[in-house]
Amino acid sequence: MLLVVVLCTGNDAYDAVTEPNSNAINENNNFNFILKILSLLQIYDKPIMKSIFILTFLTFSSILFSQEKHEYFGVLKLNGDDKTIISYRLVFTEQNGVVNGFSVTDMGGDHETKNTIKGSYNTKTKEFSFKEEGVLYTKSPISNDMFCFINFTGKVKLINENSKVDGAFKGLFNNKQKCIDGTLGLVGSSKLYKTLAKVNKRIQKSSKIDNAVKAKANPLALLDSLKVNNLIKDQNLTMFVDNDKVALEIWDLGKQDGDVINVYQNNVLVLRNYTITNKKKIINVNLAKTNVFKITAVNEGTISPNTAMLRLVDNDRTFEVQSHLKKDESAQITIMKSK
Repeated sequence: MLLVVVLCTGNDAYDAVTEPNSNAINENNNFNFILKILSLLQIYDKPIMKSIFILTFLTFSSILFSQEKHEYFGVLKLNGDDKTIISYRLVFTEQNGVVNGFSVTDMGGDHETKNTIKGSYNTKTKEFSFKEEGVLYTKSPISNDMFCFINFTGKVKLINENSKVDGAFKGLFNNKQKCIDGTLGLVGSSKLYKTLAKVNKRIQKSSKIDNAVKAKANPLALLDSLKVNNLIKDQNLTMFVDNDKVALEIWDLGKQDGDVINVYQNNVLVLRNYTITNKKKIINVNLAKTNVFKITAVNEGTISPNTAMLRLVDNDRTFEVQSHLKKDESAQITIMKSK
């Protein structure tokens, strides 16, 4: 499985909130800082944590077209390596006991990977199960057949925001062979969001933090930033599609500030000095054996860095990513057939 190393002790977590400072809060340490805040909730599972790690998930739900939509954030812990935890996001809908959605591993990291999930939920027994079935996209350079997919079964009260669950998951390769197992823990978000709001209030009032840092230190905003799939210098995002024809959409999601990019398809320039606007530019793609799109920033507009929203449309499936590049920097998207 793909790993991100995050150490979080009780004392560090307490200091991060009771004595906030610019070293504890910065845009490069979002997930670590959130974990430190989460530790204040004092939700411990001794068999999993061994008194030093805190595995905490947040959850909330809403009604959407008569379906229950749920979203979880948190971490996984792999067996055999007590110093390694992995950031994890789980989003799914539940209708009549049927679960469909996706997971994201190593959020914002070099190995960020999004998978489809399917599962079930029994409202009587409260048994919830899901399994990752396939890779939608990945930033990892490893081959598709080397991914270890999570299979989980546990007790979850999806209607209770304060419920929590912990348990073991099994890791299986795509061919159903065993890879590596681990544990996960879940907790409702009601208490968490109240805590984050209090922490943010304390941060904003603190005289020990520069105003520039305060502007970036809202814990809720930091948590939300982990949801965005960003593509930065020299990164490659590999997307797996089902069809021979796809569409690539490019636009400016925020304020138009004159960002200009070049786009290459298999080293052939298809968009030269293109100024990104709020209007979507659509490139229809007939997939070849190799399908590599490179995005190069020609400038940084009036607001640095150069940002472009890119969406790949594969029939009823969509993949979104936002590039963040300085002048002359490049990143690329590789499109591959799933089968």
